[in-house]
Order: sequence, then structure tokens, then C-alpha cells
Amino acid sequence: MPVQQPHQMAAPLDSAVLICNHRELFLRWIEPNPAPLLRGLYDHGVFTQPEYFSLLETKPKANQVIALLDRVCSAQEDSEKFVEVLKEQQEAYCPELQNWLQTNWPTEEKEELCTNQTSIEHPASPPKPPKKSLLKFWKSKKYKLPEKATSSEVTFQGAPSRQLKAALQNHRRSILTRTEKLCTNVDDSESCGYIEIRYTDLLLSDSPRSGATSHDYLQTASRRSRLYSLHAPRRLDLRQVFSPVPKDSPPPRRVMLSGAAGIGKSVAAQKILHDWALGAAFQGFRCLVDFSFRELSLLTTPQSLEELFCSKHVHLSKVLPELLNRQGELLVILDGLDEFRHALDSKSPCCQLNQPAHIGDLVLGLLSGQLLPESTVVVTSRPSASLPEDHFDRHVVILGFQEDQVKDYFFRFFRDPERADAVLGYISAHESLASLSFIPLYCFILCTALGEFFPHAGVKVASPPSTITEVYRQYLCTILHSHRPSSPQVGRPTCTLERAKDLVLQLGKLAYAALLRGQIVFYTDELRGFGFDPQNLPGAFLNRIFYKEKDEFYGFFHLTIQEFLAALYAVSILDSKAEELTSCLDLWWDGKVQEDGETKRLLSPLDGSAAGLLEYTREFLSAGQQWDNLQMFSRFFMGLLTTRMNGKLEGVARSLTGEPLVPLANWLAEKIQYESDRKLLSLLHCLAELHQDEVTEKVASKLDEVDLFKVTLNPADCAALAYVLGCSEHKVLRNLNLSYSNMGIGGLRRLQGLLHRCETLQLRYNSLTPEAAAIEAEILKSPHCHVKRLLFCGNCLGSKGVRNLWDALQDNTTLEELYLDITGITDSGLDNIMDALTGNKTLRLLTIVGNRLSKAGREILSELSRRKPELKIISSFLTDMGLLQAYLDWVEEIKADLEQMESVKNANALRSVLEVLVETDDPGASQEARERAEQLKKEIIALLREEKARHHDSSVLPIP
Repeated sequence: MPVQQPHQMAAPLDSAVLICNHRELFLRWIEPNPAPLLRGLYDHGVFTQPEYFSLLETKPKANQVIALLDRVCSAQEDSEKFVEVLKEQQEAYCPELQNWLQTNWPTEEKEELCTNQTSIEHPASPPKPPKKSLLKFWKSKKYKLPEKATSSEVTFQGAPSRQLKAALQNHRRSILTRTEKLCTNVDDSESCGYIEIRYTDLLLSDSPRSGATSHDYLQTASRRSRLYSLHAPRRLDLRQVFSPVPKDSPPPRRVMLSGAAGIGKSVAAQKILHDWALGAAFQGFRCLVDFSFRELSLLTTPQSLEELFCSKHVHLSKVLPELLNRQGELLVILDGLDEFRHALDSKSPCCQLNQPAHIGDLVLGLLSGQLLPESTVVVTSRPSASLPEDHFDRHVVILGFQEDQVKDYFFRFFRDPERADAVLGYISAHESLASLSFIPLYCFILCTALGEFFPHAGVKVASPPSTITEVYRQYLCTILHSHRPSSPQVGRPTCTLERAKDLVLQLGKLAYAALLRGQIVFYTDELRGFGFDPQNLPGAFLNRIFYKEKDEFYGFFHLTIQEFLAALYAVSILDSKAEELTSCLDLWWDGKVQEDGETKRLLSPLDGSAAGLLEYTREFLSAGQQWDNLQMFSRFFMGLLTTRMNGKLEGVARSLTGEPLVPLANWLAEKIQYESDRKLLSLLHCLAELHQDEVTEKVASKLDEVDLFKVTLNPADCAALAYVLGCSEHKVLRNLNLSYSNMGIGGLRRLQGLLHRCETLQLRYNSLTPEAAAIEAEILKSPHCHVKRLLFCGNCLGSKGVRNLWDALQDNTTLEELYLDITGITDSGLDNIMDALTGNKTLRLLTIVGNRLSKAGREILSELSRRKPELKIISSFLTDMGLLQAYLDWVEEIKADLEQMESVKNANALRSVLEVLVETDDPGASQEARERAEQLKKEIIALLREEKARHHDSSVLPIP
């Protein structure tokens, strides 16, 4: 929505003079709550972003008001904007101020709409820093939001009573006070800041479902990688989650906002509350109330919904009947459904506002719409297959940060552009560190761990952490303040956990047992069962590692902290000879110990202290435990195993006396020969985190095939693959399948020095550009090239790209099959094909269907076939029944796996095939071929229409 301009009104008096004459009154009126006015003046351009941020941090509030009055009194234009903003925000202030405004700037009484308060939509993110001049980052910039993000046309149910207006004014102030700081559970000046300053926009997308079957933030990494560079219209602003979809339908009443641990769900809920209380957004609702499922889980006696509202928001007690009579104006936020202690499987959900009920029945009544059916309810949760998804009208998934938003976060954290740029530059140079940077809380951990290595702009302490494991170890040391700070000129900060050994291992023991059980929230009695009194935890743990809520709930600050501490505990109690290592690996990977044939005690009840890591693992591993829930734990374990072997866990664990690398290498070599997909990728990351070249070389020598088909790869994944393949210099892969991995040109660049060692190279549907063809051309020219089959279908190579490939084939002596279907080739792409391929001795098959070749282009291919009868050229669907069937199977495959549609859509592949099918006319084609081609056309048309309907696109599908 465009930024709203102040109304043009003739002021009866000089506004600057009038304001200056009443400074003392304004100070008294505004001081209790300056935030809405400051935000409004910022939105109207009175303050730049640095000025706005500076005012927010000014203490006490009286000084904020004095500073803004000084500003508006000094310029007539600013004073007029001040008056207009004050009129828009007047209901946030006392009746005396409202009367003063009415006396000096009288306005006609109008029927109250939600537009009484401006719904200017101003994103919290500053403009992204330019690549060259980071100092320009702080210049103010305005954004326009699509109209559907606003709610200014929603009409309230008549004017509220004075009592309700007064109660809601107090309610707004209460929420403002509660939500103004974004502290990330850490209460210090650098880690805790104003939400207006610290909040960074999140990437949101509509999702057909929220359920997850794999490690949630690794699954999110895959999802966001597919969406990152594609389909901008599908990305949502937070202010759009309550908008109707399609536009002409009713707005959603039950909204699920899901996302991985640490992805920003609770922060998004806080932002909704804060922006509403500030009058900056969500003004289509008269009242917002919120509850966390942690606090709801504490309720042990039946309560009614009315009692629940009154207990949380006492100031609304007297007006609750009137408020509940206006259900359509109420937004209820329920945060953290995955942390709810009770199952939502009741057959009798609560349906009366004044009916006392078990809290589970009450929640189910809200979600099912039997309670407050006209109100809007938004629920946040981690992905889970057990979520009651049928109750929700809309599912929105939070995918974390995009690259620009990561930069925003670092600049907001450090508030020093040059220092932030230095840390970001270091992370960019170490791809493994960037792999999870889309997670906001991981960004916080990165900033905390790396910040002391970059104390000032232009100064870097030697040897910052270079792996994820090292980052988390440094984070642990940093927040415990157990290291001895050294001068930046002397060397890196030292890191020892010895002083906190008992506490670290105690929490690690809990973290490990809970991870095996799939548990993330703990109660006091559970903690006491692990041998420590949670009341005696030092502040550093309570704030930055372990948090508590109302002395009843505990949890690890972030899931990755739990995984790291679990791995630290596992590595620390591993027997010094590491004899139980491979048995533990079998348990983590398969849920069984291979040498025993069967793990009889896998699900045995707890029997006190375990004798060692293996026994402890057997005690706590839950039924149905999936390997992918332990993926990050496994990476941390490998990295910490190297740390222990290098003597860097002294004081926490004794040195290993055995040779763990030998059995570890054998175990990894056996597994990697038979694994594919995400399990193979997990092994690659384990090897990269272990970073023992002799182990990796032995394991890589056993690799005959790497099958990562449909496994979405980010730069860190490609780096792990490159590391493993690079450790075996002379190994030739029979097959490297990276099709549908969305690796992009960046991933191909990372791997290009290794691709000549692949006999079959599959790169289909990877959003590749003509540069990819140039890279592959150099590989084909290499005297060390082993590539026999190259599958490039569904990439945007274009005519320029394929001309590079023809040139490379002039001297290549290995390639036998080349697949270039749907690669954007036109007639000009065949300019050099005749000269290049006439002398080629090895190429036996060329498929080039789905490209826009004219009659002249097809004649060139026909002439090439006449000159080289040994080369089979397939340029038409009607000439090859096998090809037609392959494409029919392909369409069925897409139907069964809609995630695959992302890559297919990026290449516009279905439309390309459809256009070519319509234009294809081969008089010599068989009747069966024509029938199958017609069937393929119909299947593609149906699939395209289904895709448009799924994304609520009402436009007409243009069918050729």
C-alpha cells in the first residue's frame, strides 16, 4: 500500500508556534506512550531510519518526546505532519489531548471504521546494503505493499462503548510494553533490542500442508531452496496472512503458521501483536489476545474461555461481554501448538464461552470453530504429521531468511556496517557455516560466536571457527564466559569448557536422552530426575542455553543447541578405546546393533545410570526413531569426535587411546555404497564435518554411484559433495545423478573440477543457464574426460549454450549419448552442428525434442542424419514410441510429487512440450504414436490447470 500522505487542511494557527506554546502539555500527554507517534512520524518521513532508531533507544521516554518536539517545532512542514499523525493516533492518548486537537483542528464526527487509525504498512526491514558502499545501508527507504495486505476497508460493528474504548487503549499499551523488546531469551544490550530495530522480515509462503516427515529445518532448507529464486508471487508478507485467497472469497478464520525450530514463529506472533498495538498494521481487528501453549499446558483445572481471557488480560474483564459480542473483530493468537502437553483427540470439544472444560477441549473448540466461530484464530507450530490440519482455512509456512534478509539481520545485530560486512564475508567464504543461515536463531548464534573474532571494523582475530561444530563450541564458550579473553593482536580467544564441565555434561545427558525420545520441552520433575536442581542453573544457561518459563517449563534455547550438547555428551562419554562407536552408529542410523542381530533392550524401561554410551542409547532410543531426526546430531558428533582426538576437549573428556578412525572409516565405507537420496547426503556432511582426509579418501574410493535425484542441494551440500569426491582424485563414478536438485549455476561451479570423472552425468531441471553449457563444454574438451552420457534436459541453455557443446564435441572421444530436450534451442543453435559433429566418432544418440525449431532447423537435423547414419537423432515425439512413453511417465511422476513441479515450472517445460506437440505433424507417424501424443497433450493440459487452481490463479490458461 502506498505510504499515506497527510490530509491537506488549512491550519487555523501556525502549527509550529502552537506546538511550541504547548510543549509542557505535549510532554505530559505523550510521555506515557510515545511509540505510536514516533512510528507514525517515521512512516510520514519526518525521521530517517537512523533518527528513528536513535529515538527509540533514547532514555527516559521524556527525552524521546523532547527530541521529537524540538524537531517538529523547527520546521513548519514537520509540525503539520505531526498534527496529522497525532490526529490519526489520538485514540492512543489521553482525552485531554483529544479535546485539545478537537478544539484547535475540529473535524466532523464520522462513523467509526477501522481506518480511525492509519493502516500504513511499513516494513520493518531497512533497505538492503549495497555491495560497495555499506554506509548507505542506513538511508531511509519506503516500500509499497500490495493492496491486499491492508485491511482498511473492513468495517467494524458500530461504535464501541466508552468503557470498551478505554479498556482497549490500556490493552494496546500493555501489549506494546510486553512486545517492544526482541530479546531472543538473552537479556543483554547486544542481544536484546527493540523489535522495531531488530525484527527482520521473514520469507513466508502458502503451503497445502504443514506436516513433516523429516528433520524439520533441513526439510525447510530444501523447501526454501526450491522457492528462493522462483515464483515471487507466491511469497507472502506477514501482513497478508489474513487476506482472502482467492481475493473474492471470505477471509480465513483459522490460520496455521508453521515452521522449523528457531525459524521465527514466535517472533512473527510478537510482531503481529506489536504492529497492531502500535497502530501500524492489522487494524482490521479491534482487539488481539494471545496465549502460548506452554502457559496453557500449566492449567490443571477446568476453565471456561471467558475465565481464560480474564486471567491473562485482567484489564479486559469488565468489557469482556461486549468484546465477545464482537467476535468478528477479535484475533486470537495461539503460539507453539507443538509444545502443548495434551493431545487434541477429544470427542467433545468445548462449544460454550462460559462452559468450564479441560484445556485440551477448550483449545479444540477454538480450532474447530465451535468457540468464537466468527473470530480469527492463528496458530503457530513446528511441522508435524499429527497437527489437526483439517481445522484450518489457510496454511502458511515460514521459510526463514533470504540472502538479503540474512544481511539485514547481521547489520541490525552489530549496528556497525563494516563489522557486519566483515563477519558476513567470512561466512560467505566458508559455505558450511552459511548452510543454516536462513534460520534466525542460527544467525544469532553465528553473530554471538563470531562477533568477538571481529571486534572492530578492519580488525580480525586469527582463526575464527570454520565449521558448524566449531561455531557451536565457540558459542558455548562465549556465553559461559569461561574463556580467557586475549588481545586481538595476540591471537584467537581461547575456549575451554573445563570450569563448567559438570553442568555441561549434565545438560548434555538430558539433551541426548530427550533427543532420542523426540522431546524438546521439559518439566521440573523431569529435570530433577536427571540429577540437578534447575533452580541452581547459572544465568548464562537460563538465558542462552536453557530457558525457563514460570518456573515450570524448560527447554533448550534452540534445537541445534540441544543437538550440539547431546553430541558433546555422546563424544565425551564414549569409551576411551572407542570400541562401542560403530554399535552406537548402527543404533542412530538403523535402530539396531548389527553384530547382535537384534537390540533386545532397545525400548527397555529406564534403569538408572547407564554403563556407557551404548547402554544409555539403548535405554532412551524411542520406538520408531527415524535417522533423519538425528542428522544434525550426527554432524556435530563427527565434528566433536575430531575435536576430542585433537585434544580440544581436555577437561571434559579424556583423550582417546584407541584408533576410532579405522572402524569409523569401515562403517562409513559400508554405508555409503548402498545409500542414496537424503541419507547419502547426510553421510557426505558427516564426512565433511569429521574432516579427516584419510577416512574420506577410503570412503570415497568405495563410491561407484552418487544418486541425489530430487534432493534439493544448497551451496553447503555441494561443498560437502565436492570435498568427498575431491579426496579420491582418480576414482571414476559410474553415475552422478543431480537431476531436480535445484543446484543452480553456483552449485555447478562448485563441482566443475570433478565432473570429468563421471561416466553418466545427470543435470536435468536444475535452473542452469548458458554458462552451464560453457562449463560442460570445457569438461568435454578435457583430455581426462570420462563422460559417456550427458543429460541436460530442462535447463535454459539456449542457442548460445548448445553451440559451445557442439564445438566441444568436435574433438571429444568419450560422449555417446546427449540429451538436450527442452533447453531453449532455436535454429541459430544449429549453426555449427554440422561442422562439429560430422567428424565426431563416438556420439550415438542425440535427443533434442521440445525445442522451437522451424522447418529449416529440422532440415538441418535431417541432413546431419543422412551424413551420419550411425547417429540416432530424436527431434520429434512422433518418431519414437519409447520417448513418448517416457514423457507420459514423467507427467505421472510430477502428479505424484508436486515438489518436482517447482523445477519443471522454472524451465517452463510443460508448456514447451505442449507447444511442440501442437505443432508436430509427421505424416509418416503411426496411429499409435499419434494417440499417445494426444494423450500426452491432454495430461499436460490437465496438470497445468490443476497447478493454476492450486495457487488460486483465476486467469485463463492459454492453451496453444
